[in-house]
Amino acid sequence: MQAFATEILVDDETHQAPECGLYIILHDTDDHGKQCFQLGQALHAANRFSSYDLNRHVVEYRPSDVSADNRIHAKAYCETAQKNGFIFLVFDAPELARDVGADGVLCSSIKKCSDARKILPDTAIIGLRCTTRAAAQSALSLELDFVSFYSSKTGDSLLDLVNWWTGSTDKPSAVEGPYDPENCALFVKAGATFIDSTTHIWTHPSGNIMQGVVNMLDAFERHMPAPQTAH
Repeated sequence: MQAFATEILVDDETHQAPECGLYIILHDTDDHGKQCFQLGQALHAANRFSSYDLNRHVVEYRPSDVSADNRIHAKAYCETAQKNGFIFLVFDAPELARDVGADGVLCSSIKKCSDARKILPDTAIIGLRCTTRAAAQSALSLELDFVSFYSSKTGDSLLDLVNWWTGSTDKPSAVEGPYDPENCALFVKAGATFIDSTTHIWTHPSGNIMQGVVNMLDAFERHMPAPQTAH
């Protein structure tokens, strides 16, 4: 997928795309209208703050079910994300992703990834949510588009997983968790393509969604390893 490409191009000292981007997870809420409005604020801030030609960020919706109401909410989230140039994914619901025009899905199992391939167009992004290297290796073997790593008592170390993944493939990886501008540092340095920024953005101490976005993007830049110059 072109939008998920990890290659960074440089033109006149301006990066075309950032090496690390936001990953924003949306859950069901009592007020989807408010959440969608806040999402629009967050995405606007990300684009306004950025000096890049092309921003690479992801919004993922995790519905509790695929009811008619959630289809309406998913469509609104999808339109907001795509209007702002963000990738929009739906968790474990390929039919819903297809119906609302999402860019793809994140799945909880290899079987659901296989089911999604049968339902979604060839251009759709299909990713696997993983806690172990074995699961991530399966994602590589099946040529899935990306993985999302999350912590589990029975899983491998998140940092070890990211280090292994970035050493094995150029395909994108996301890291899930309650990350803020400081505790994301190790994963940015390890080469994660996306950092879960949901908690810091939605619970920023100031209550300002847009400030939370700016803080995270600034942190990605600060923690990014300095490029090595040729001698």
